[in-house]
Amino acid sequence: MPFRRSLIGERTILLNELAGRTFGELAPKEKLLVAYRHLEDLRQLNGGYVASPYKGEGGGDRYNVFWLRDIMYATYANEYIGAYDRMIESYRLILRIFQKYRHKISGGARKRHYLGSCADEVIHARVHPVTLEEITRDWGHHQLDIFGLFLYKAGDLMKKGHKVIGTDETEALLLFRDIVLYLTTVRWHSDPDFGVWEEGPETHSSSVGSVLAGLTMWHDDGYYHHKYSRRVDLHSYLPVPQEFLETGKEALDKILPAESALRPFDMAQLSLIWPYNIVTEAQAAQILRNIETNLVREKGVIRYPGDLYYNADANSALGNEAQWPLGFAWLSIVYSKLAVKAVRMGGIFSPPAEFVEKATRYLEKLEGVMTEDGRVPELYSGGVMNRNVPLAWAQSFYVVAHQSLTHVYELLKKPYPS
Repeated sequence: MPFRRSLIGERTILLNELAGRTFGELAPKEKLLVAYRHLEDLRQLNGGYVASPYKGEGGGDRYNVFWLRDIMYATYANEYIGAYDRMIESYRLILRIFQKYRHKISGGARKRHYLGSCADEVIHARVHPVTLEEITRDWGHHQLDIFGLFLYKAGDLMKKGHKVIGTDETEALLLFRDIVLYLTTVRWHSDPDFGVWEEGPETHSSSVGSVLAGLTMWHDDGYYHHKYSRRVDLHSYLPVPQEFLETGKEALDKILPAESALRPFDMAQLSLIWPYNIVTEAQAAQILRNIETNLVREKGVIRYPGDLYYNADANSALGNEAQWPLGFAWLSIVYSKLAVKAVRMGGIFSPPAEFVEKATRYLEKLEGVMTEDGRVPELYSGGVMNRNVPLAWAQSFYVVAHQSLTHVYELLKKPYPS
């Protein structure tokens, strides 16, 4: 693919030519190249991505380690530049980690109740980037969305004709079966977990929706068929009973539009629209209204009201929450996807102009809070970015947002805004 070669093979030459200019002064394609270069700097030889380069030298947790969710989202950028081999390598790494700790999955499947934050049957969210050993038991590792995301994207790639599983197909499919058994026996649709932000325990709509999307992908009931040009019957590899989907959908509808009993809205709910597209149009619209009305700030999107993580004033948490540029990227992606859908439907129900305007505006807001050399910080607290620069999955989401918006303008036959 010529464009991919220009991103990877010729990036050194082009970066030398960019010397002396800030990220905001670059042309759109140059911005894409620079942003992807920074993401590549976080990629390890085994296909994983460290969460950020921060080694803990200034205090606090080091982030130059693997978070499973971060890897799966960080490698999404590769799909959007056509580097599927690199994405598949990342998902095979996640499969290796699950196989390494398969005894935990099979053990958890026998419990049939909530497992607690760091029980012996819980797959840890964070591991060493070389040894893949668990790093800490200090916080909530029972995170169901990790499994949902893996099932969803692995199935998606397989339906697109890519060999995610590798050579030992039988062994891998037995692991997939164990994951489904684990999810259903720990009552993923009703029991609490620690969610995307590793806080809780609560029953989170983003976690329930993630698992529902993963099971729906493998059930292969036609829900996602419109996305694919070929027919790959995943259910022949891994049968998922229809009742799992019905139970999950009913549970999700009961929680929505809230994220949980204590959170009426949360940035993590954007995942229900993209990548999962597992909610109705009305539910998606409500999620977007809630987030844009209550969570969007000057330098990013807060995760939820009263968030204490890097809060600028813990004694007065409301109004001082950390602002995540990641949220601008996520909103831009969501609106680009809505715009594409509107264009393909001829604008009959939803004219695309508003979606395009919002996708463009949020991407511009994101670029406005990136560093001068094109890196996406994890967050701003009190107007100052923290040490986790760039944050791998936020950097990836910039690439996805850029390419998604480019696709919209190509469909509209309009020049990409510079």
